[in-house]
Amino acid sequence: MNPGPAQRRSNLVAWIVIAAVSLLFIAQPWLDRGDAGSEKLVAEASVSAQQAIMTSLLNGMSAEPLRDASGPQLSGMRPQVESMALPADPGSELATAALLTRIGGRDRALEMLTGLRDRVNGGEVEADESFRATLDAVIELVDAAKEPGTRRIPEEACSRVVDSLGATGRMLVAQARGDRDELARLEEAGMLVIVALFAVGTVAFLLGLVGMAMLVVFLVAAATGRTAGIARQAGDWNHVYAEVFAAWLASYLLLSRVPSWAIGVWVGLGGAAPSQDVQLVLSVAATVLAAAVGLWWGTARGLPLRTLLDGIGLRRFAAMDLVWGVVTWSMGIVLLVVGIAMAFLLSALFGDGGMQASHPIQQLVQDSGGLGLLLTYALACVSAPLFEEIFFRGAMYRNLRIGLGRWGALGSAAASMLVSSVIFAAIHPQGLVFIPVLAGLALAFCIMREWRGSINASIVAHAINNGVILTLNVLMMRG
Repeated sequence: MNPGPAQRRSNLVAWIVIAAVSLLFIAQPWLDRGDAGSEKLVAEASVSAQQAIMTSLLNGMSAEPLRDASGPQLSGMRPQVESMALPADPGSELATAALLTRIGGRDRALEMLTGLRDRVNGGEVEADESFRATLDAVIELVDAAKEPGTRRIPEEACSRVVDSLGATGRMLVAQARGDRDELARLEEAGMLVIVALFAVGTVAFLLGLVGMAMLVVFLVAAATGRTAGIARQAGDWNHVYAEVFAAWLASYLLLSRVPSWAIGVWVGLGGAAPSQDVQLVLSVAATVLAAAVGLWWGTARGLPLRTLLDGIGLRRFAAMDLVWGVVTWSMGIVLLVVGIAMAFLLSALFGDGGMQASHPIQQLVQDSGGLGLLLTYALACVSAPLFEEIFFRGAMYRNLRIGLGRWGALGSAAASMLVSSVIFAAIHPQGLVFIPVLAGLALAFCIMREWRGSINASIVAHAINNGVILTLNVLMMRG
């Protein structure tokens, strides 16, 4: 049955909501920044995710088994390390100076730090007494690294730097003190990271070969009409799936920000800021509640829950879903590589600033304790794969695929994959330059949705991908 005028209007309104909320997601970093660009820069000692990762890599490359081979590479990394000192974040110069010291750029590090101190003293950069003390301590440690272990460094200065800069601070303190035992421990941890990266890279390469073959198989199957496609329910129900997605996306935009707003009000009233673990629990609860709102909307519009989930493509899980999940991830690796190449091209065309983008979950990895890390895994490897697949590859893809049915099976599938994948990538917080990277991965999830008619394998692949990336970040950033 073709949809009537009321259904078409409902579908249009849903897509207007989807477009508006997607734009809000994209604009959120600029909205959060507010008028900060017109205010005096404020310095805070911290380590970015990129700096923490670089710390692990430099330590690993400095380890005995790799030292001779990687020596020339370390000195050649100075421009890359120095670029991590962001003009808009004066505090980033502390960690950058520690990294430069590690690779023999002590003089440049001192120049950078004394320049920062002059800007602080001159009033160009706003800094409290704590930051000033940390800056002085970092300068003292960098200066002492010229002759490691020959100068007595106050314990208070060392503790301050470690508290502010974490593993990067421990590296600087060990180098200034000439503490070979601590340096060896850090180098061993860095070696583990490099070995893990090599192992993951090898597996990814082999799976990528499988993925290329499976992409060819899919294209042949799609061209000959041997894919499951999207089960056609009555056309007059299709608009509900767009509404379900819009309800979920809008509620997620709102609910994901409620915890930070509530905490801000609580702290403003004099209450103590809750721990990061509590904030993570609230974040997980927000994702679950947003998903419940989206599914509830579908049932409120007249679709039984079982019918709604069946239309979305969520089936009872079977052992073969795990196999197909690995196949999906293998295709995702191929498309991910293509997306990375496109991201570097965009960065070359529009500037390198976008390549500094990172996901907020990296900061959670850096700052979380044991419980917080467990909750982070739950958020990244359970909640996100399940709910994002239900709504992106389930509700949105289904609505697009049937709504564009007049374009033919191949045309509607291609357009639906492209639109849903770009929106999926755009609302993630890695930055606009990285849209092709995430969109490539999302295309693989869409392909399996089209191939099997189910989102089960995409859920598995999404969980595998997030689990691998999160584990590598844990190894790289927790020193």
